[in-house]
Amino acid sequence: MKKLVLLSTITSFILVQNSFANTTLDDVTVITATKTEKSIDGVSASVLVITQKDIEKISASTLKDVFEKIPSINAQFGRFPHPSSASKASVSIRGAGANETLILIDGKRLSGETEGPYELNRIPASMIERIEIVKGSMSTLYGSDAIGGVINIITKKIDKNSSTIDVKYGQNGHSEAKEKNINFTTRGVQDNIRYKLFGSIIDTTPYNKNKSYTQVATNPSTGAILALNPQNAIAGTNNVTYSDESNVKNIGARVEKDLNDKVTLGVDLNYLDENREGTYLGSAAFSGGGLIQNTPLNSEDNNRRVDVSSDLKYQINDSLSGETKIYRSYYKKRNETTPLNFTGPVNTKFSANVTIDTIESNLTYLLNDSNMITTGLEYRKETRDSGAINPVPSSSEFITKVVKYKSLFIQDEIALTDSLNATMGARYDNISNADNKATIQAGLVQKLAENTNLRVNYAQGYRAPDIAELYVVSPSYKDGKRFGSDVIYGPKTTAYELKPEQSQTFEIALSNRLEKLFSELVLFNTKIDDKIELASYGAGGAKYYTSENLDKVDIKGVELNLDYELNNNTDLNFNLTYLNTEDKSTNKELIFTPDLSASLGFNYKILPNVATNLSLRYIGEQYSNSQNTTKTDDYTLVDLGVNYDVNKTLTLYSGIDNIFDKKIEEELGTNVGAYYFAGARINF
Repeated sequence: MKKLVLLSTITSFILVQNSFANTTLDDVTVITATKTEKSIDGVSASVLVITQKDIEKISASTLKDVFEKIPSINAQFGRFPHPSSASKASVSIRGAGANETLILIDGKRLSGETEGPYELNRIPASMIERIEIVKGSMSTLYGSDAIGGVINIITKKIDKNSSTIDVKYGQNGHSEAKEKNINFTTRGVQDNIRYKLFGSIIDTTPYNKNKSYTQVATNPSTGAILALNPQNAIAGTNNVTYSDESNVKNIGARVEKDLNDKVTLGVDLNYLDENREGTYLGSAAFSGGGLIQNTPLNSEDNNRRVDVSSDLKYQINDSLSGETKIYRSYYKKRNETTPLNFTGPVNTKFSANVTIDTIESNLTYLLNDSNMITTGLEYRKETRDSGAINPVPSSSEFITKVVKYKSLFIQDEIALTDSLNATMGARYDNISNADNKATIQAGLVQKLAENTNLRVNYAQGYRAPDIAELYVVSPSYKDGKRFGSDVIYGPKTTAYELKPEQSQTFEIALSNRLEKLFSELVLFNTKIDDKIELASYGAGGAKYYTSENLDKVDIKGVELNLDYELNNNTDLNFNLTYLNTEDKSTNKELIFTPDLSASLGFNYKILPNVATNLSLRYIGEQYSNSQNTTKTDDYTLVDLGVNYDVNKTLTLYSGIDNIFDKKIEEELGTNVGAYYFAGARINF
C-alpha cells in the first residue's frame, strides 16, 4: 500500500511538471547553504524556507510551535522524567538523529544542556524573520554536528521602525499544561544607528499522569538488590510530570552602526532566565546506603544563559567583502533532585556550566564574472563543567572538559554556462579530542527549462563525540546505568575508543517553479560510518548503557514537496517523505525513524480580513528498540486555526491543536491532548 501511494504521488508529480511549463520563477534568496546571498533556485543543496508570514499563519509563539508543523522535519518532544534533558525537543532531518542536526541563531551556536538538544521553548517566534533549513551533510561550511543538516534561525532585520506585541494563552481540554506567553520586538533607526530589542515571558503549568511504582534498593556499584534496605518493595502511585512547570524569560538587544560607507559594526547581548520543576520516577541515593530505583523524585532547574557577540562587516572594494564575528555563549544550569518519600541527599549531579567561545572570519571575493570564492577561518572552544562527568557516581563535584576546533574552509561558486552552475568546497578541522577531519562538497544546478531545474549534490559530514558520550556517569538511566565510552566503573570494566561519525550524502532533485505551483521531487542517500549510538550490556542490576560506534548506517529516501496557490484566497502545501534505514552490522532499521511521514497545510481566506489554516501531520510506524521487536503505532494530528485582522494594527487569533485528541505513545514524547489557544498581535 505504501509503495502504491508513493508511486502514484511520483506519477502525479511528473504529470504536474509536464503540464505547466511557461510561467516565471519566483526569486527567493537564502544564505545558509553557501554563506552568501543566493537565489534558492541556484543552490545545489535542498533548502526549506519558513517565513515570518508562515509563522504568523500558524499562530506560533515559540520555535517549538513552528517545528511541530514544519513539513519533512521529524520533531518529537520528550516528556519530563529525566532531570536534565528529556523534556527538551528532538529535531531530526532525513533520519539523522538530533545530535546530527545543527541549530544556529543568526549563524551562531548557542550553549545548552550538558547533553541533549537545545530547548526550543526558549526562542520567541516574534524575533524570527525566517528559518532556513538545509538538508544533508553541511560540515564543509559548518564543521561538526551538521550530518543531517543545518537549521539557521534568522532574526528580524533592522530595516524600519516597527514594534510587535504578542499575547497568547492556551491549555488542554482538562485545564492542564496552561501556557501564558507575552513577547515583544521593537526595531528602529536613529541617525546612522540601528537598534533592535526583544523580550518574552513564557509561563506554563504542568501536565501530570498517575503512575504506579515499586521501589528497589540496589548496590550502586554492582546493581545487586539490598534485601535489608527499608525502602525495598515500597509501592505506591505518584503524580508524574509529563510537561513541566516552568517560567522562561528572554531579553535581548542588538545595535548596528555604520562606521563609514564600507564598515558596519554590530553588537548583540541576550539573556535567558528559566525555572523548571516537576516530578518523575527515577533513582536516588539512600542516606543509610544504597540506590533506590523507581522512586518518586522532584527535579528543579534554575538556569541562566548570557550570549554576547560582536561582528564587523566590511566592503573592501566592489569585488571583496568580509565579516568577522567574535561571540561567547555561557549557560549556567543548576539542578536539584530530591527524593519524595524518604530522606536522602539532594542530587546536584546534573548541574553544569557550559561555554562556547568562537572567533570566525569569512572573505568573499568575486574573482571574475564566473567565480565567487568564499573562504574562512574558525576557532571554537567548548568548555563543560559538570558533576555528570565526574567519574565518581556519588560525587557532584564539577569536572572540566574542553574541546577545541581550529578550522579552514574554501568554497567556489562557478557559473559554468548561462544555464549551469556549480558549487565546490573543502574544509579541514583540527579537533582536540578526536582525529582531524577533511570534508568536501560538490554540487551542480542545471536549468532544463525556463522554470525547471535539476540539482545534483554530494557532501561529506562528520560529528565528533560530545563530552557526555565520552564521560557521562549516571547510576540511573532507563532500566540500568549509563557510562561514557571512556568510563570504567562497576559492571563496565573496559574503556571504548569512540571515533567521530563520518557521512556521505548524495541527492538528486527535480524542481519546477510556477506562478501558482512549486513542485519538487528529491532522491537522497546518506551513508554514515561509525555512527554513535547507545549499546546495552548485562542484565538486571548489572545492566548498563554506553556509547559505541556502529559499523555502517545507510539511509535512503524520497521527498515530494508541493506548494500550490489555488487563487488569491486559497493555498496549500504538501510534503511526503519516505525513509529506508539500515544498520549494516545488524541489518536492522534505525530506531525512531518513521518510514513514512506526510503533512498537508491548507490556508483559506473566508473574508478579506479573516483567514483559516488547517494542518494535518501523519507519522508512520517506527521501531523503538534496536532489536526491531517493538514498533510504535502510526498517528495523525490535525490542527485548526483562525486569524482575524481587526485593522492594520491588531490581529486576533485562536485555534485548536490536535483537535481529535489523538494520543501518541510515551516513547515518542509529550502529548497533552487537544490544546486550545487564543491570542492577540499588535503591530505598530
